[in-house]
Amino acid sequence: MKLLNVSKCLCILFVSFLSFQSIAQTWQTLNANTFGWRFEDMQFVDTEIGWVVDGGGQILKTTNGGVNWTQQYYNSDRYFRSVEFYNEQIGFAGTLANGNPTATLLKTIDGGITWTNISSNLPVDVPGICGMHMVNENTIFITGVFYGSAYIMKSTDQGDTWIYTNMGNLCNALVDIHFKDENIGYAAGQSAQGTGLRGIIVRTVDGGQTWNTVTLGEDSNERIWKIQELNDSVMYGSVEAHTDILEYYKSIDGGLTWQLNSIPSAGIIGTIQGIGFLNEDIGWVGGFGELFYETLDGGQTWEYKPTTGTSFNRFQRVNDTLMYTSGTNVYKYSDPLLLSIEDFEITKPKGHSISIKDSNIIKDNAVIKLQLINNTYCELSIYNTIGQRLKTLTQGKRNVGDYEIPFNVNSLVKGQYFVVLYTYHGYESIKIVVD
Repeated sequence: MKLLNVSKCLCILFVSFLSFQSIAQTWQTLNANTFGWRFEDMQFVDTEIGWVVDGGGQILKTTNGGVNWTQQYYNSDRYFRSVEFYNEQIGFAGTLANGNPTATLLKTIDGGITWTNISSNLPVDVPGICGMHMVNENTIFITGVFYGSAYIMKSTDQGDTWIYTNMGNLCNALVDIHFKDENIGYAAGQSAQGTGLRGIIVRTVDGGQTWNTVTLGEDSNERIWKIQELNDSVMYGSVEAHTDILEYYKSIDGGLTWQLNSIPSAGIIGTIQGIGFLNEDIGWVGGFGELFYETLDGGQTWEYKPTTGTSFNRFQRVNDTLMYTSGTNVYKYSDPLLLSIEDFEITKPKGHSISIKDSNIIKDNAVIKLQLINNTYCELSIYNTIGQRLKTLTQGKRNVGDYEIPFNVNSLVKGQYFVVLYTYHGYESIKIVVD
């Protein structure tokens, strides 16, 4: 009996320690400096060594868990969208075209000391490289792009040669890709033209030779943006949509089936992009602006946490107690006593903007004033108040600058609507009233 009581006490102490440990941990803002509006992607190969890339054209590296950062590469003509390292030496970084003829793919084999442009190795020109995953030292998959021209490419010789797969029969756009092993993999994005442009996850079991749909969203004009594999059974997918209903997908059978889950809104209209779970209980979703929610009970309840940071895109779980995420800065979830960061000031980068010339109350004709701070894909649309896209006013690449775009509202019944701008920076919207 004494042994049983001792065991019981030890169990209670262990559970109490875990509870205290999770409470003690918190999100810390690191002092990485973005040249763009946010860090688009990140990759840590262990607790200390990692890289981040931004839309301003730079690649930064840390070797001490984010306390200090070194700029390894800079070219203001590059808009970096993705980065992937297999180990401390071998890595890749991909860009959006950003006004260039095609996207750029860089490779390093010395931990980022030197980067080589290997774009000429790609069999076709692509407008962007949004997602990457290295399965082993030699095999890497890349995919894109978030607004169209869906493709997947595979290399088994560290990027020297590539096999190109046009995914247009299943997908209009692709954003992220993840492989469990050399054969089983998943890609996420938007369903093909003619299918409502819904969020989609596709799966391969033969190393990317063939792909099949495993889940298809319910609503139009959405994307499944990021995929996370927590363990062999549990996976997550974030839903990017211009709506006040925040949603994500969860799989508990290794990605064979996916269940749609919603997050009760705190009255904040925004767009989820990043998703990350530390374990099956503790997790987060984040997106544009201060959109950041936390769950401590496996998604049964969520709490809005607007002071954590802004404009989250990628979460990376490093181990059972350590998580990183990228946004307008780099953020680290750990024990704050283990982190020593000097004081610094965060300047929130300016984004693209839209406004209505003269008045937001419109009878017949109006003019949208559009200010773009860099070259970007640009899509202007009219949405109703329940998140349905009614009309696309303009769509395509635009260069940095100011624009005035006329539009007519005669086809709309009187009431409230949203003019929505979608760019490399995501969604911006303004309310109009058709009178």
